[in-house]
Amino acid sequence: MTHVANSADIGESEVNRLLNRLCQLETDVVYFPVRHHSPVSAAMVSRCIDACQAAAVLIEGPSDYNEHLDELLLDHQLPIAIYSYFRSSEQTRGAYYPFCEYSPEWLALKHGSQIGAKLQFIDLPWTHVARHDGAAHRYADAELRKGRYVHWLCERMQVEDFDDLWDKIVESQQQIDLDDYMQRVHSLCFHIRLWEEHISEADRLREAFMVERIQAVREEVSGPIVVVTGGFHSSALAARIAGFDCPGIDTPQHDTATVPIDQQGISLTTYSYERLDNLSGYNAGMPSPGFYEHAYRQRVSGQPFSHQPLLMDLVEQLRERKQTLSTADLIAVETSARALAAIREREHVWRRDLIDAVILALIKDELQYGCASPFLDAVHAVLRGQRRGKLAEGTRMPPLVQDIVHQLEYAKIDVSRRGQALELNLLNPKELAKSRLLHRLRILGIIGFQCTGGTDFLKRDDLQRLWESWLIMWGPEFDSSCIEASRYGPSLADAASNCLVEKAQQGIHDAVMAATLLVESAKAGIETMSATLKERLRTLIQAESQFANVATALGHLTFLYHYDEAFGTANLPQVGEILSEAFVRSLWLLELLGNSPDVDGSLVRGMQAIQETYRRADQTLEIDHNEYIQVLSRVEQDKHKPPAVRGAAAGILWSLGEANSEQVLGDLLTFADASQLGDFLTGLFALAREVAQRDPQLVQTIDRLLLEFGSDDFQAALPSLRLAFTYFTPREKHHMLTTLFESLGLKDVRPLDKLTVNAAVAAEALAMEERIFEALQHYGLEADHE
Repeated sequence: MTHVANSADIGESEVNRLLNRLCQLETDVVYFPVRHHSPVSAAMVSRCIDACQAAAVLIEGPSDYNEHLDELLLDHQLPIAIYSYFRSSEQTRGAYYPFCEYSPEWLALKHGSQIGAKLQFIDLPWTHVARHDGAAHRYADAELRKGRYVHWLCERMQVEDFDDLWDKIVESQQQIDLDDYMQRVHSLCFHIRLWEEHISEADRLREAFMVERIQAVREEVSGPIVVVTGGFHSSALAARIAGFDCPGIDTPQHDTATVPIDQQGISLTTYSYERLDNLSGYNAGMPSPGFYEHAYRQRVSGQPFSHQPLLMDLVEQLRERKQTLSTADLIAVETSARALAAIREREHVWRRDLIDAVILALIKDELQYGCASPFLDAVHAVLRGQRRGKLAEGTRMPPLVQDIVHQLEYAKIDVSRRGQALELNLLNPKELAKSRLLHRLRILGIIGFQCTGGTDFLKRDDLQRLWESWLIMWGPEFDSSCIEASRYGPSLADAASNCLVEKAQQGIHDAVMAATLLVESAKAGIETMSATLKERLRTLIQAESQFANVATALGHLTFLYHYDEAFGTANLPQVGEILSEAFVRSLWLLELLGNSPDVDGSLVRGMQAIQETYRRADQTLEIDHNEYIQVLSRVEQDKHKPPAVRGAAAGILWSLGEANSEQVLGDLLTFADASQLGDFLTGLFALAREVAQRDPQLVQTIDRLLLEFGSDDFQAALPSLRLAFTYFTPREKHHMLTTLFESLGLKDVRPLDKLTVNAAVAAEALAMEERIFEALQHYGLEADHE
């Protein structure tokens, strides 16, 4: 492969010397370069181990798993993964080292074990690189995908991306042998590194550690060592050991990548082809695992590659999706695929040829409009495959998994494919305990536990019955989700608490979200309401600038502090302290409100929350009554406040006896305009519903104002008026109408029967009628009544 000038400024002769060294098989250390999850790499690694008669096989993988290598070689059903996780004061993270049937690392382990070679993983533990390397998929292709050389080579070889480049150079080459493979892959990966402008600190730390492990094993064994790593690292390892020039072989002076660890662990977990195929960006690896498994099996069986079985699987997939693929369509796909393969100078149809052939032959207009295509979806499903892993009996499990199993058994909750529906009474202690268990599992994202109904403790529109319904059903990802949740702690209670803390620290940005999380933690049991979560809520309340947000959080806190009958938070001092701060902050922000309209009703709901807190907790929280009244009085009189807010302030003062009906009527007349009347009444009725419905003067004044409206004004005011009167029940509305009739001396008149059309249609008809009469008058077309 042509060498092109690079930023590393390494001479051509030095490049050739290092490449010659990398491709040598008869030496004490053989560097076998791989692309992770490459079938050709997997097929060649066994040949390399045999050709070298390796005494040791060293593999890129987590060195802290070495003491459990025997466990990895149990009779698992692939794909599986090593899952490394840790929790620190800064973060909770996990990373995967996936193994498929055609992963070269897996084949190196299996074949090395069969010949009795010394086996070791030689990469740095995940905890040492996590801060500088964010890839959760540790067998990804980030180093190979990026850079100028890949872009230049893709253009030169007329392929779309690195996946197609690798397929053309390596994967689709049926006749490739071990020597050819070493030349191609070492040359490609070394040149990618030569063109790289910056070798990351994480890569340099890892490579320095790998070299230390290689040197240590050289002293322990007598015989060749095969080092199986991503091809990007091979040249750096050889250069460090043999003294060649290579970019990025300096070791950072300080290992700043180490993270202070509170808890860590490493274990096996199940994996799936779907998870492999869905990875993208920095976490991307080989796509279409089902396709490459098919290619690997044909290669190791000595058969020439054939795409026909995949095409037959595509037909089956389309039939399952109720899509018809005619014989003519099948011929068109086959013809297109072969033509594309010929154009791309391939002897047989490959992955990209199949995908493009379906697009050419079967998809007409959908893609250009951004619509999904059932044909293309079926192709990707076939090429992805459906394989899911299963761990062998006797595989070591993290403590959290054992605790989850024990608690489910104790609670007599059956997680099975049949499914189990539960309805829980939260006032029953035994059923409440089950609810807490299920909420902890849900918080951790354990697959198979879905809350399908019950009391909504955030909306709180019906608290007469405290209950929940759950659907429990085993899913393929149940085991893996339990294992992966182990990064949060060894017990279910600790793990749920730590998960909530992480959400509070990283994913919560306002007081509403934090208070919502507090309610969720209460559902999972009071012990999960950690000091960190409550302190985070306190901080967000103090920093919150939006009245509606603080008031919403205040509503949640008031519920927990006063109304909670199930969760154990009522009158809890820690909640009371935050509630007091939220109340004070709400009043302060209320005074700062501008004249923005209350479009979504959040301002009125916020004032309802303030009044509810005052009414229920004024004694226990020592709320200053005089200060409260003074704030509301200033808000009521502030001309820059929205009508709904001023109406709500007047309503609170009226209901507390701090304002009389004459004062409220004066405020009402201030908002007599059609554009404001309904908004003012919405706030007033929301906060003074009891006194408002019993006041005849209020009803008469509203009636008088409405009669003064023209049809157009009435139509404009109607939506907000309807909203205002929704705060009353039908019986209360009937009482108000009766009160109005009596005040007008119409005691014998019964309230009107229900209109045959709704109020909006009636108002629109009246407005149109009035406009017609105005037009008739304007053009002198009125009827002559004389």
